[in-house]
Amino acid sequence: MFFNAAIVLLGILLSLVTGCVPAPFQAPPRPVAVVQPLPAAPAPPPPFTLSAEFQALAEVQDELDDEAANGLVWPAGMFAAAVKKEPEKPAQAAKPIDDSPTALQRVSGPLADDRLLDLLEKDLDKAVSQAPERRRLQLSKAVTDDPKVRHYVTLFSKTTRPYFAQLLARSGKYMPMIVKTLREAGLPDEMGYLALIESAFIPHAKSPAGAAGLWQFVPDTARIYGLRIDSWVDERFDPAKSTRAAASYLKDLHERYGRWFFATAAYNSGPSILDNALQRTKNQDFQSLGVNRRLSAETRNFVPKFVAAALIATDPRKYGFEQLRYETPLEYDEVEVREPMKLETIAAMTGSDLRLLTELNPALLRGQTPPGERNYRVKIPEGRSLMLAKAMAPKKEIRETVEPPKEPKETKDQPETEVITYEVKRGETLYSIARRYGQTVRSLMALNGLTSAKVRAGQQLRILVDTLRGALR
Repeated sequence: MFFNAAIVLLGILLSLVTGCVPAPFQAPPRPVAVVQPLPAAPAPPPPFTLSAEFQALAEVQDELDDEAANGLVWPAGMFAAAVKKEPEKPAQAAKPIDDSPTALQRVSGPLADDRLLDLLEKDLDKAVSQAPERRRLQLSKAVTDDPKVRHYVTLFSKTTRPYFAQLLARSGKYMPMIVKTLREAGLPDEMGYLALIESAFIPHAKSPAGAAGLWQFVPDTARIYGLRIDSWVDERFDPAKSTRAAASYLKDLHERYGRWFFATAAYNSGPSILDNALQRTKNQDFQSLGVNRRLSAETRNFVPKFVAAALIATDPRKYGFEQLRYETPLEYDEVEVREPMKLETIAAMTGSDLRLLTELNPALLRGQTPPGERNYRVKIPEGRSLMLAKAMAPKKEIRETVEPPKEPKETKDQPETEVITYEVKRGETLYSIARRYGQTVRSLMALNGLTSAKVRAGQQLRILVDTLRGALR
């Protein structure tokens, strides 16, 4: 036993010296670990963000929580309605409307044919044959139902409704004067709406072709019909004078061509262009001119546009224009000024608004009457003529009272007075006219041979006035 213990102790000593352990006592080898590469670290998640809609709802919720904490309670379901509400889509920008004075001339669309023109010709001839007070254009159903006319009715009453409503409102300023002038010339009232197509009822309208005014006269034609054009005055811009010229021009064109649609075509394009087209086309019909492209599309669709405009303007409610506010007709007196004068000076003399005075005298290109020209007739607001006449007269000639003679024959002995012609306007009475001119009803009745004090609109009266007041017309 002792011997065995000695052997064990010897083995331990030998292992310490040699670094070896006898086999019976050697520890089992450790398993070798296989090193595997580490997997790549996953990418960090994106930062948490709220959608714009959710952020908006979160803000609403925060406000609700704050208000609830302060004792404020919203009605039940209000937040739920806010949650369900979809974000509003940005409104699409409306297509801009061409509001230039000559925009309607350039509007494209279907062109007139001979059927429409023949039907309209009959309606116009029928209107012209009526008495002046009944000279209205009664369009037949075949004309109003024509597809080309309906196209422009839809365009004016729906597509360009806001713009066309402005034109209808503006017509109130000029149509009363235009209708009166057309009736005197023997033309239907509705022919006045040619000016709506030509210029949108803007007196200072100009076209790229050099036409100007309500009726778009070119200079050569304007001068033929008596309109003055120079560096100081352009009477194409005068609504009354240009309307009289247009009425004469239309009548002459109808007499020249014999048919109204040729007259309107010549008015729009010019007689020379129509004459050239007719000479090159053997058939004297509108369709042939269109097929051969002898006339522009603008001229060929002029008639259906005019018919559509007249239909709407004569019965706007029927086409959805419910709340039109027509502009007030221009009312004015005319006075001859004895020397060149600025409109600014006239406005001060009459206590008038300069803008109104400028509007009444659009033919004056430089805001004053022509230099070196005496007795130029200017338009001033109605009822201001006496103020201007007194302001222009020498102080020593002004009298405080006006006592006209009671009998017309006494005018021969009164060199300081003269007789003028005055047209009675709607709503006026003999009393109001007498009061305006500082006279009595009896003296006016005697001067005009009246047996009654009743007067009617359009009636011509003779009035005896002081020459110091200026020449009124």
